[in-house]
Amino acid sequence: MPKASKELLDALNDALSEELASTIQYMWQHVTARGLESAAIADVFKELSMAEMDHAYKVAERIDLLGGVPTTAVGPIKVDGDLRRMLEGDLKAEDDAIELYRNLVKLARKEDDPVTLRLVEEILGETEDHAHKLATILGEKES
Repeated sequence: MPKASKELLDALNDALSEELASTIQYMWQHVTARGLESAAIADVFKELSMAEMDHAYKVAERIDLLGGVPTTAVGPIKVDGDLRRMLEGDLKAEDDAIELYRNLVKLARKEDDPVTLRLVEEILGETEDHAHKLATILGEKES
């Protein structure tokens, strides 16, 4: 069975905590979205919530396989604001997650763990797609 350093396990648990928070935040936003454009944007929130839940599940499984204990701690959740503020906050959170996963890529390479590397690269790519989708909705260029 593969083993991981405390540093990698801690970083994976940080990612798991953020994925759990994002799942809840996007679900809440899907349920509470209001306004003229809310139907289409609420569907995006639902889609993103499901993707974040999938990420959380995969990261938790990897932590367990590496001999760690998956966290139950949930990162901060923002639950206020109109659609624009929700989207802006979500874009910032996705940008932060991109940095978190870039760090995880470096750690997995450093530890010569190709399976974790493949997982975090996959999630990084999907997170970049989420940021692009949110930036497009907001009419902003990619960050």
